[in-house]
Amino acid sequence: MKQNQIKDLQKLNPENLENIFNVYQLQDGKYFYNLLQTVVFPRDLPASLFSSYTTTYGDTWPYISYKVYKNPNLWWIILMANNIQDPTKLPEPGYNILIPVHEVVKEITSQVGRS
Repeated sequence: MKQNQIKDLQKLNPENLENIFNVYQLQDGKYFYNLLQTVVFPRDLPASLFSSYTTTYGDTWPYISYKVYKNPNLWWIILMANNIQDPTKLPEPGYNILIPVHEVVKEITSQVGRS
């Protein structure tokens, strides 16, 4: 089941990455995510569904997400769109990345909420 379906866990915003993964409970009552589930971002989307962003010194993935979407929780969509596998590696200054437009983000987050 999803995290927001478990009454004794804190409710998360629908755009949080954690809402993609199923949550399971062990016999001792502890919860864990099924992180083996993968999310596939389509590679054949038209260029009109993206804008471009050039990273600067001090950027982090949540900060870029905040700058472009006014929401730091959507960083994972930016990483998926750019096929970046390691979210702990900070973006290097001067790197051009694709930013999915708001309509794409709305569609992704609405699908997450339905899954």
